[in-house]
Amino acid sequence: MKEKIKYAGAMLICFIAVLFIRMPVMADDGVPETAWRDNAATDFAGGSGTEADPYRIEDGAQLAKIAKDVEDNVTVYKDAYFRLENDIDLSAHRWNPIGVYKWYEGGATEDRMFAGFLDGNGKTITGLIVDERTEKNRAGLFGKITCIGTATNVGVKDLNIVDARIYATNEGMKSSSSAILAGMVMTNPGDTVRFDDISVSGTIVNTRVGDNSMISGGLFGEAYRVTADNCRADVMIEGGDNTGGFVGLDGSSTYTNCKVTGKVTGLWAIGGFVGYAWEAESATMSTYDNCIAKVDVVANEWRAGGFAGYMQKGKSSSCAALGDVTSSVTGFNPKVGGFAGEIGDKNVTGGAILEKCYAAGKVTAASPDYKAGGFVGTHTEGTYTDCSFDSEKNPGLAAYGEGDEAAVPVVAGTTIEVSGNLCKNIYGGHTLSKVDAKEATQTTDGNIEYWICTKCGSYFSDAGGTTAIKAADVVIPKKAAETPEGEIKTPYAITEGTGSSYALQSGNSLTVRGNGDFSKFTGIKVDGVQIGAENYEAKSGSTIVTLKSSYLDTLTAGTHSLEILWTDGSASTAFAIQQSESQKPDDDVKELNTNQNPANQNPANQNPQSVPQNNTEQTDSMKNESPKTGEDDNLLVLAAWLFLLGSGFAGVTYYRKRKHLY
Repeated sequence: MKEKIKYAGAMLICFIAVLFIRMPVMADDGVPETAWRDNAATDFAGGSGTEADPYRIEDGAQLAKIAKDVEDNVTVYKDAYFRLENDIDLSAHRWNPIGVYKWYEGGATEDRMFAGFLDGNGKTITGLIVDERTEKNRAGLFGKITCIGTATNVGVKDLNIVDARIYATNEGMKSSSSAILAGMVMTNPGDTVRFDDISVSGTIVNTRVGDNSMISGGLFGEAYRVTADNCRADVMIEGGDNTGGFVGLDGSSTYTNCKVTGKVTGLWAIGGFVGYAWEAESATMSTYDNCIAKVDVVANEWRAGGFAGYMQKGKSSSCAALGDVTSSVTGFNPKVGGFAGEIGDKNVTGGAILEKCYAAGKVTAASPDYKAGGFVGTHTEGTYTDCSFDSEKNPGLAAYGEGDEAAVPVVAGTTIEVSGNLCKNIYGGHTLSKVDAKEATQTTDGNIEYWICTKCGSYFSDAGGTTAIKAADVVIPKKAAETPEGEIKTPYAITEGTGSSYALQSGNSLTVRGNGDFSKFTGIKVDGVQIGAENYEAKSGSTIVTLKSSYLDTLTAGTHSLEILWTDGSASTAFAIQQSESQKPDDDVKELNTNQNPANQNPANQNPQSVPQNNTEQTDSMKNESPKTGEDDNLLVLAAWLFLLGSGFAGVTYYRKRKHLY
């Protein structure tokens, strides 16, 4: 029996040892200390590398073989085709980018690039962790992609990368660039590298040292002669200079139907979509067609914009900047605007061209001596056609911060007007719903017959949507009520809180003030129904009513009416209930649905200020939080080991007791 006990104990120890061996060793920040290049496969799952018979990739080790072969100069895989066969988890080891590029401060370079084509096949890569703070390569799933010689089939398509973590530094480098997909993409004039139907999400954290360049973007760090169609990025980026939510430094590229969400912080040339769109070659310019940046931008130096930090040369058509832009600069001109920090360059022919472009966010500049621009911070060279910005969110701001006023013919519009432009010119046109006429009563407003766009909340007097009207134009005021003595009741008014909004599950309250005497206050009605006193608080100051979050969370998203009641009269307004972030659809069109379903509304109580605006909010996944470290997973694994160890000892003890009894 002693031999059996010893054998069982030895087996338990061996099992625990195996668990320790299989456990990825993590640094303090959750980056694995082991590298994929040391765990690469010796062959692919099959295929010959042609378009008809691509190399088949079934796991992380086979994907790492591409990176190792390129880094070791075995091959650049010129015109070779690869296809993912499975979803791939890369969390076991630190990823080594496919393609190597370094540019040292002294001028020397290391250059080994990938020149093939990867078909993601609709599969998803998770657990991508790239840490180039030591080796200082261009950082991303790919380090460098380029066409070589006669290579024509270069790029990536149909790939998803979820929750990536990218770390990089420019220390000792002339420049450095990082992104989730590719740190650097470039090719010669006349060639292009193509990217289609790609989605990425994650965080990028950069350590900038000195004055050398630190470039970052969601999909691409640097991109030259790139074509991207229907690509998405959802990112949190701590950048340096030349940082954009989608691409950091861009030249002679084409982007169509691309979108980015999240938050970007950095120093110089910080943009929601592109950091710096520059003149890579005089004959061509980058073009952005139907691209959207729903990104909050925070800049600590100059040139910051909701879409582009600095558009030296480029053309934007039907593009939108939906996020807020903030500059913390106080010592000099920050050049900050809702769409772009600066447009054009007096030394560059052609400058920038903007057609049907819109800025829907709030712009804030800390500088006491500089006024930001609602659309562009500084106009230097460029043309504008059918562009507008939200003047309601930016009271007191002109379309431009500095430059030639006559050369910046950008329209200042209300929130609902800008949303209408977005709907009409970017989201495929209005979707109209009829609202039937309703007679006014002594207790509720009525409304005329009208049509409302269910995407953007614009009002029209006709079914064809040709005649726009204001929300106030549809209201028929309620009839005056008579007291028992035949006297007309006092026509009270709401003096503060008209058009307020509440986000579901936010925990906030909603406060409205009416000009009636508090001593005559009798209660409130929501949507025509009097509610219990436990749902609100009321106090004097005329009459101040605060709806509690516990009650507001019971209401549906949309527009509601609130009426304050006094013994001799009443006053009403509309308020909006917004969806919580977790409830919001990720559909581009529904992002503009500022009025919700007309069937859930009291149209007569609507006004432009009552419409909830969700354009600048972030998804929960994009809120500012520290990158995952993997420490929680390690604790779970440790707990499992302790459980197994305890079970082993319990088993041995049980065996001994059983032996003693029998």
